Amino acid sequence: MMKDNKRKLDDLVVEVMGQMKKRKYGEKISSHYRSSFSSLKSISEDIGEEYLSEKLIESFLDSPVGCSEKWGKKERTHRLRCIRLLKSLEQDGSIDWGRQKPESLSGAIIINVFRMDLERFIRQMEDRELRPNTMYGYKRIVTYFLIFCQENGYTSLSDVKANDVTRFILSLYNDGRFRPTTIGSVLSGFREFLSANESTERFSMEIPVHLPRETKIIEVYSSEELDAIEKLLSSGIMTRRDTAICRLLLETGLRGTDVCSLELKNIDWEKDAIYIEQDKTKRMLTVPLKASYGNAIVDYIMEERPKIEDTHVFLRSFAPFKKLEAGAVWPILQKMENMAGIQKKGRVSGSRMTRHNAASCMLRAGVPMSDISAVLGHKDPNIVSVYLSTDASSLAACTLPLPAIRKGGDPNAE
Repeated sequence: MMKDNKRKLDDLVVEVMGQMKKRKYGEKISSHYRSSFSSLKSISEDIGEEYLSEKLIESFLDSPVGCSEKWGKKERTHRLRCIRLLKSLEQDGSIDWGRQKPESLSGAIIINVFRMDLERFIRQMEDRELRPNTMYGYKRIVTYFLIFCQENGYTSLSDVKANDVTRFILSLYNDGRFRPTTIGSVLSGFREFLSANESTERFSMEIPVHLPRETKIIEVYSSEELDAIEKLLSSGIMTRRDTAICRLLLETGLRGTDVCSLELKNIDWEKDAIYIEQDKTKRMLTVPLKASYGNAIVDYIMEERPKIEDTHVFLRSFAPFKKLEAGAVWPILQKMENMAGIQKKGRVSGSRMTRHNAASCMLRAGVPMSDISAVLGHKDPNIVSVYLSTDASSLAACTLPLPAIRKGGDPNAE
């Protein structure tokens, strides 16, 4: 069969790599694509396919990945992106550089009436200018409910019956989507959705008002782990950017999104202070500029930070150079823990761990709980009391002495 209207694989690869060079992709990323395309061309020679056929694509995606399971998943994702770049060039004559978005949960809603119900609820939340995280949580549980209705054969909310809401909430627990201790933050949105519809308003009474609260012993880094982290951050092994981010998170307890939103103008070098508006609470916060992370930030800005007009302190390491997104913080902290030899053993990680650690350090240093609450961005100052569990001396001071047990087991016996 003639394929005159198709471009050969070699031509596609050459153009994609050339466009990457023009877009100033970093050498590390370019080298990864170059290696992947080389593997693709080797497979094409082995199976005798000089065009980007389905057989070639399938063989490329199914070829063995010589790395761990964790990195294997990343490599497969990278291979898919390689194929998408080549396919877009072959089909459209131009390269689609955009990242493919995963299929949304709401895509599982196939009944048009339910889709309209969801869209109406989203517009109502937008009109109220709810925070993105709040909207996401509310939309998520309402979407699950509409899928639940759909799976039960309902075609509209008027089909909902008594006890359906209770069954739905129990299904969320059984499926592992929520726990009784975590669902409370989204139930208010679910209640609003039911109350806004005449057919389901009465069923909002099935939503539990009081839910159990989960109180855990907060985990922090041990003194040995902190020593290992300090040794790593002082060694120069990590990049200057990642070192500054890790120090800032470890010592201030800031959220990753606030660190990524930090701009050059927010740092007052003369007054040794950092001024930020917290993303979650929208409250202004002044953080002391300590020498440890202050010097690390200066080192990054002077020696490593790309010289561009973007005013955010922390930027991507590779082109396109722009603000570092909050999603990049977790991998940075994971890398820090792995390089420091910290065994996670099922513990929390990421910025949650650094926030726990910073709060614990401030508490041991005698910082008032109200101040710790302000730095961590908690609206309820009492929430900080959970960090008492990280301070053995404070816990010991709170314990009550056991009465002496005399012979016979009666403490009042003579």
